[in-house]
Amino acid sequence: MTDKDYEGAAKWAEHDMSLPENSRTSLRGADAADFGRELVERSRGGRPSIDPDAVPGEKSPVRQVRLPRALDADLEAFASSRKRKPSEIMREALTEYLESHREAG
Repeated sequence: MTDKDYEGAAKWAEHDMSLPENSRTSLRGADAADFGRELVERSRGGRPSIDPDAVPGEKSPVRQVRLPRALDADLEAFASSRKRKPSEIMREALTEYLESHREAG
């Protein structure tokens, strides 16, 4: 999207969009502006950050790891059986490993 597209979307949201009168989920005023601003910032930065403390648009560090085929297949099957992404399983496993080894000294 271009800046012109964003401006057009903002004009539409401000003047032409209608919200249900008694909606408890629709945002209005400053809350809507803050949400829209954050949404646009995140859209310019690619995928949503996996870091809850990240500034909108900030990219998360990326690490690449080579895996033996058997371990990769096991990871895929494990993640699929739990309807999760392999990357989520790897982040969770790394967190648990670091926490357990940090405690051990």
